[in-house]
Amino acid sequence: MSDKELTYGEVWNTLKAVDVSKHTEEKMNLTYLSWSRAFSLLMDNYPQAQYEFVNFSNSDDITSGTLPYRLLPDGTTEVHTRITIDNLVREMRLPIMDYKNNPVVNPHARQVSDNSMRCLVKNMAMFGLGISVFTGMADDTLPDEAKDKQPKGKKVPAKSAPVKKEITEEKTEPTFDKDWAEIFVDGCINVIDGGMYKTRQEIVTFYKENSEHIGVLKDKFPQHKKLLDDHIKEFINKITEK
Repeated sequence: MSDKELTYGEVWNTLKAVDVSKHTEEKMNLTYLSWSRAFSLLMDNYPQAQYEFVNFSNSDDITSGTLPYRLLPDGTTEVHTRITIDNLVREMRLPIMDYKNNPVVNPHARQVSDNSMRCLVKNMAMFGLGISVFTGMADDTLPDEAKDKQPKGKKVPAKSAPVKKEITEEKTEPTFDKDWAEIFVDGCINVIDGGMYKTRQEIVTFYKENSEHIGVLKDKFPQHKKLLDDHIKEFINKITEK
């Protein structure tokens, strides 16, 4: 058995050589590599790789628990991931953004989940996997389904400016319909099951952070709220038993 340690160069050359074009999708003139495909390719080459969503203790938070994002001085937020392959470690940060790529204050669960996975894919690219997808992009953020609806790099003619403003104003507030409720609850469950929270207090903090949207569930979609509450109770029971 060889005692030779992996080097960054070796991993880079291996992962950069992986042809991700067979696993990407073209949407609105952007190339999209999903986190599930990227992670599968990483496991094919380095099954020992480990990833982590870094939690932060924000001093001005109303609770003593930790959050799955960093609170910045201007009130915006960012997520942080870490990937370890044997003795090699690379980290990545990504601002939590909405569908218009604006930084978010008080992000809800779906925004935390989506941007965390985007950050993870970007983290994998720093090891070489899928780096070609991001070469030449207008910015250094990742393509995802939300961003595909807002293609970057296209200049809007001056005469089209009023139309752009009208669209922006129309989509400022989310539409609280059944589709929104399902997406929100699914996002919450994915965040909870993703290993970001380890204690009951962290779940309480998470619930408080999303109280506004949970209130919408209570008023308009009680069945969806019950589904989320039942999942949270089950999760708390599991960690209490440990």
